[in-house]
Amino acid sequence: MRKAHGGKALALMVLAFALAGITLPAAAQQRPPVVQDQASEIIQLQNRIQRQQFEQQQQIYKQLDRQQNAQPQPPPRVPAFQQNCQIQLSGNSYIRTCR
Repeated sequence: MRKAHGGKALALMVLAFALAGITLPAAAQQRPPVVQDQASEIIQLQNRIQRQQFEQQQQIYKQLDRQQNAQPQPPPRVPAFQQNCQIQLSGNSYIRTCR
């Protein structure tokens, strides 16, 4: 029997023995714990790296927000309606006529 990738060789062996009616000890039927431990450690490390990258990105976003808020923005220019007033002098007083 040739060696398959990972625990496939062991699984094929267990299947062949099961079909033949031969039983193996429980330890031989399970996947070695070392492989499972390594896989879970890799997954944990990947998760940790992803979490760190996410936190760094959030810090960058917060810093950009602080920089934008630190610079006061000028108020928007709103067009104002100016009245068209005419001033007429009448002796010592004046009359303002606005339209």
